[in-house]
Amino acid sequence: MPQRLRTAIFSVAWVVFVSKILGFLRGMVIADKFGTSAQYDLYLIAVMLPALASGVLGYACYYQFVPYLTRKAQLADSERTDGFWRSTWSAVNLTMLMGLGTTLGIVLLAPYVMKIWGADYSPTDFDLIVFYSRVTAAAVLLSVSEAFMRALLNVKKSFAYPAAGMSLFNIFSITCVLMLHQRFSVGAIAAGLVGGLLIQNLYLTVRLLPLKSLKHFKPTVIDKESPLFLSVAGTLILIELINRSYFLIDRYFAPGFGEGVISALNYGQILVQLPESIVGFAIGAVLFPILSKTGGADQTESFIAAYRKGITAALLFAVPLGVFFYLNAENLVYFVFRRGAFDDQSVAMTAAILKTLAPSIIALLIVSTSIRACYARGWARPVLVFAGLMLFTKFAATALIPLWMGYSGISLATSVSHVGFGLGLMGYVVMKWPPQVRNSFAVTLVRLFSAGCIVYVVAYAFRRLTLPATGEMTHATAALMLAGSAVIVFGCYAATVWLLGFRRYFSEVVQSFRFKGKGR
Repeated sequence: MPQRLRTAIFSVAWVVFVSKILGFLRGMVIADKFGTSAQYDLYLIAVMLPALASGVLGYACYYQFVPYLTRKAQLADSERTDGFWRSTWSAVNLTMLMGLGTTLGIVLLAPYVMKIWGADYSPTDFDLIVFYSRVTAAAVLLSVSEAFMRALLNVKKSFAYPAAGMSLFNIFSITCVLMLHQRFSVGAIAAGLVGGLLIQNLYLTVRLLPLKSLKHFKPTVIDKESPLFLSVAGTLILIELINRSYFLIDRYFAPGFGEGVISALNYGQILVQLPESIVGFAIGAVLFPILSKTGGADQTESFIAAYRKGITAALLFAVPLGVFFYLNAENLVYFVFRRGAFDDQSVAMTAAILKTLAPSIIALLIVSTSIRACYARGWARPVLVFAGLMLFTKFAATALIPLWMGYSGISLATSVSHVGFGLGLMGYVVMKWPPQVRNSFAVTLVRLFSAGCIVYVVAYAFRRLTLPATGEMTHATAALMLAGSAVIVFGCYAATVWLLGFRRYFSEVVQSFRFKGKGR
């Protein structure tokens, strides 16, 4: 992996790490103030439509614009000519109108659509659901504009700056919850969401001002490229809609298992998505433009090399993290969230959910890299097919597995779907490679996962030998057990994969961290 690429990835990783620590702190503050309460359940029901639309349009916009803007930048040097902006304003305007239309649609349709999930709530509570849904609808338009600006900056080789915008979002959100929760209850979370996104947009706008994009503004919405743009955008939106609908299924089934299950599912997702949002985001932000540039038929070897390095790097982090989360679910939940309104019952519920979500840590990192590779190569339709199959799997599994396992079966159904989606996408990409390259990659995967199995056995034995005598759990006890397990899991995994032939990858990781330490 080239030094420049390693440096870019780890630069973004450090920035995203800080942002996600703040995001974790935001989750901890919310847990402290609201726990796994009916009040927070109500808010999570209310924010479903805005959250779904924000995720769908935001990610579809980003996935659409990185390859699109990369190709435009190759045709016109945007630093010296105005050709770049003159050829892109129609697409930008069209995208913003889609975001605005979706925002207004949620505001108008919330009283009718939310009856699907809010039918069992009292009229007063249902009115609150509709109100919060309408207030947070503004997040949709803000997410679309943020995704476009982040895509543009990534294409311009600016990675760390847009990633830092998440820190501003989290700081503002935390401040709102701390200052306003007593007066506005869960409305403080809604204020933090919308206000934080607004600040994040302003922050990115400042970075774009030197590009003087408004100087070349065109009010047009439709041009000769619009039909193709809309066709690709429609496919991406449908894919993201399917891929991000899992939580709608969860929140439909979860109330049947009692108060607080919706909240516990949300806290579990916060924990399990942390690795993907740091490692996956960092690798994807840097790798996506490279995959887009090498996506042509004449650059197959470069594309394969970039994808292999991305997947291998992601799994070097994901496999031991999956083992660690599975073995330490209860201690992790206790240490992170156990305070204030988040009581022992909340810990037990969230830990049971986190344990069955652990395989998703590995799957999400595979999906994160593979889906970018497919989009860069122009394989959106196969992604749509896999996404549709996995949504069906998720719904069927959520209806059946909880009959056996209870509410933790809801999260296990999510893991089953994520694993299937990740393996399907990776398999589709790899099957198009020459047999010799494909076989070599398969051997790499087998060695990585074999190392994970070895680590699990060793760490499980260590855990059984060092379990403390029965007594009250404390934050200090949880911290000590987590630290000991981390040393065993990550130390053993590093030693195992080193012996299995991954010395070069570890050397590059160390060099990247050293470079950052000396550079500033």
